[in-house]
Parts: sequence; C-alpha cells; structure tokens
Amino acid sequence: MRHSSFLHLVVCLGSLLLLAGCGSLRNEISPDQLGLESAKLVVSGFLSPQDTVLAVRLTQSRTVLGDSISSGLSDGNVTRATVTLSDGNRTITLRYGANGYQYYSAPARQMRIVTGRTYTLDVVTAEGQRATATCTIPPPVSLSAVQIDSLMENNRTRRYFVRATWQDPAGQTNYYQVTGTFRLFDQQQVILGKSNYTNLNLNFDDDNRGLFDDTGADGSLFTSGRAFLGNTTLANGQAMGFRKQFLKSNIIVNLLAVDETYYQYRSAVIRQGRVRGNPFAEPVLIPSNIQGALGCFAGYNSSTIGMTVN
Repeated sequence: MRHSSFLHLVVCLGSLLLLAGCGSLRNEISPDQLGLESAKLVVSGFLSPQDTVLAVRLTQSRTVLGDSISSGLSDGNVTRATVTLSDGNRTITLRYGANGYQYYSAPARQMRIVTGRTYTLDVVTAEGQRATATCTIPPPVSLSAVQIDSLMENNRTRRYFVRATWQDPAGQTNYYQVTGTFRLFDQQQVILGKSNYTNLNLNFDDDNRGLFDDTGADGSLFTSGRAFLGNTTLANGQAMGFRKQFLKSNIIVNLLAVDETYYQYRSAVIRQGRVRGNPFAEPVLIPSNIQGALGCFAGYNSSTIGMTVN
C-alpha cells in the first residue's frame, strides 16, 4: 500500500510540473505588436461592348483579425472617390449612387467599349488612396448551340438541364466563362395579365463552374457542363415538374470570352471557395491587376442564345 501511494504521489507531482511548463508557454501579446495592416482599397470592374452601364465598385478589405473586429469598419462601400475611365482619347467620370446603384457608374453611351481597345481606370479616394489598372477587350466567340436535355433519377423524377457548345478559334489563347439565367413566369399571374417571374442563375456543374481555357484543346469544339433548370416538387401528393408549375419559361445562356486577368481572378476565387473552412488547406492567393489596391479590372465580350420553353 505504501509503495502504491508513493507512485501515486510521483505521478501527481509530474502532472503538476507538466501543467506548469505548458502554462509558461503562454504569453499575452498586445494587438499593437501584431503588425496588422490597415484595410486596403478593393476595386471591381468589368467592361463589355454589350453593357448598357459602365460600373466600378469600391470597397475596403477586411483585416486579419476577422469579421468581429473589421466588419463594422472596413467592408462598406467607398462612397467618396473620384473614378475616371479613359480609352486613350477621352476620359469620363463615373459617379457614385446614380439611379440608386451602390457603385460608380456612367451610361455606356458616354464611352463605347470596343473590341481590341485598351481602357484605363483611375481611382483617387477622399483619403488620398490611389489606384490604377488597365484592361483590353478580347474578341467575341459565338455560341454554336444550346441544347435542352433530361435524365431520370430514381425511375420517377425527370430533371431537365441545358448545355452550351462553341467552336474555339485556333491559333490563339482563349478564356471563357459560361453563365445564364432561367426565368420562370408564374402561371396564375400570367393568366391575370401580370408579368410576375422568378429569375434563377444557371449553375454549371463542370469542374470550374463554367470557367474554361483552351490549353491543350486549341481549335476544339467545347461543351459546357450541365445547368439544371429546376427541382421537381410535390403538389397534392403527386410529382409536378416546373413545366406544369409555370405557364412558360425563358432560358438565356451567355458565353463570355474573357481576358486572362478575369480568368486568373475567377479561377482563384473558385479554388478559395473549395477550401474555405478547411484549416489544413493551403491558402489561395487571389491575384490582382490593380496598382495601389486589390481587386480585378477586366474585359470580356458576350455571345448570347435565348429560348422560350412553353
């Protein structure tokens, strides 16, 4: 019994010493010693010949300490800045809040966006922050076709989807983003003579969410992933598809021929979204072509096919 008590005493003393040693590893650090950087200006702007509004958004980045400290300080829109856009011959000013928009804008008629032309964006905030960037509008690539197809699930549910195809021009590097909208017109509202509808973004299920480049496939025929048009629901105990729920629907598919800046930026954002919340994943650095700030200023050209499903 005395031997057992002695071992128990030795184990307890060892545990206390271990805990004391771990406690000595803890040091309190003042936030002033962390070397935190202040919030940075973030610029987002995309130009296209098909746009009716030229728009640029200015925000502030979040600090390293996270949302609890920085959300109230640095993630709002920057509303006091001078934002200008130049095509090399003339310059226009984009103004904040026009028509209620929470970004800087100007009607596209004030400056034509032309394929092959380079545009320069300049930003000066009320606090003296300066940023500048350039982009060149790539040539358009036409959609070849948009197909509607379907598949059966569980031998009782039919799901409809769309795919887009296009021919990649040979002998040049090309980047693409496939987007689209599924517009559903409410049956009862249309009968009543009203134009009430629901807009749903088309989400393509390929690896990069509709983002492509022609590396290793120059001059090939490209086919997008599937974008499903809606889920089957139950009504009165029976399955009812969207074609019975709505009087009609419109499908609009866009093929954006984007520049390399857009492609690299969107690709990094997609990769970051895949690892978000995983503490063991390698961090994804988001590229920026903005001098003096963060963000993306890029150009694209759009080809569109629309169809009505009755």
